[in-house]
Amino acid sequence: MNIGLVTPALRGANAVDGGVASYFADLAIGLRNLGHTVRVMIAADHRPSERDRDPALSGVRILTAPAAMPRWLHRLTAWDWRLNTVAGLHYRMTAAATALHAAHAAEPFDVIETTSSGLLVGRYLADHQRPPVATRVSTLARQLVTYNGGQMRWLERLEDRWERRLVWQSDVIISHTRLHREEICAEWELPSSRVRVIPLGIALPPDTEVQKSTAATAGLTILFVGRCEHRKGIDVLLAALPAVFAENGGASAEIVGEDAGGYWEARWRASAPAAVVHRVQFRGKLSAPDLIAAYRRCSVFVAPSRYESFGLIFVEAMGWAKPVVACNAGGIPEVVADGETGLLVPPNDAPALAKAVLTLLGDPAMRVRFGQAGRGRAEVRFSQAALAAASASLYRELINQNRLVHRA
Repeated sequence: MNIGLVTPALRGANAVDGGVASYFADLAIGLRNLGHTVRVMIAADHRPSERDRDPALSGVRILTAPAAMPRWLHRLTAWDWRLNTVAGLHYRMTAAATALHAAHAAEPFDVIETTSSGLLVGRYLADHQRPPVATRVSTLARQLVTYNGGQMRWLERLEDRWERRLVWQSDVIISHTRLHREEICAEWELPSSRVRVIPLGIALPPDTEVQKSTAATAGLTILFVGRCEHRKGIDVLLAALPAVFAENGGASAEIVGEDAGGYWEARWRASAPAAVVHRVQFRGKLSAPDLIAAYRRCSVFVAPSRYESFGLIFVEAMGWAKPVVACNAGGIPEVVADGETGLLVPPNDAPALAKAVLTLLGDPAMRVRFGQAGRGRAEVRFSQAALAAASASLYRELINQNRLVHRA
């Protein structure tokens, strides 16, 4: 198949990173490994050079659509920031549609997958002569606001309305979990038959590199990975840690991820008991090798998110055979098997979180058992190969349906 992937960002290809960028990188690599021709269109003003690209993306062709408005349009709309913002969204959608038409004319796509995040194909979907389009929906724009304790402003409301329209115009919608599918259908009044569930998948570390025995060694380290924000439950974790440290004198914690302005680190230093302040390290955003090292040396992975549509960080930890403590919220229970690969606690419950962490810290055999089970679960359900195979199967179905429609 000749497959097109459309995404605002791609891991290893432009400066912007995050879950969407990583997802499309893993999908592209997996589809390439199956022998398909893969072209990825990203929003970028300059095509990345081969030298700057991730070597893992070798054989994946990268196309670009302009990300920034031209100066004349920026000057024309600069008098009103709201007008400027809307003009920017319209420009990116129009530029992406133009680039996709050109790419399709040069070498026709059989199928395209995109994301509702960034709205890049919002204009392209209006073309009835286009190839079939599958749209993956991650955490909704409105959920990113509400689960961080905010209120929907005019821009979020506008993006939510456009995101809904984009999804409705797609030929099929893809979700990561059954629960997230139910939320999408309820929020946007979609029939469930239009939404397919394909779990996310990543490139797991080779089994030979996974040191399962590290879960039982001394030097107990608790690892958190994610943005330090309300939705990720960083406040709940910091509230739980003093109780953990009081009962387990050998435990320490590493907080990995962006902490805007050092807010949460300052809050910890101001509120934590003096005797345990030094036992938490805020390490910021790490390079890929340093993040791998953090996963490898941790004893327990903890991320008490109030909501995740999936939770790729849990798969990363499970891939390194680490036991997980998470919340029974969103799609997390479909990723972390409670009592098998980790322990799930209610969201917003610091005492329950502390108890679960202490249970794992105090039981080396349980840590090893959960870690090994998590690794096995990730290999079967959440690998790069599993993601690519399921996606390719859906694409073939879409292509066949499209042919039948055109014959009729």
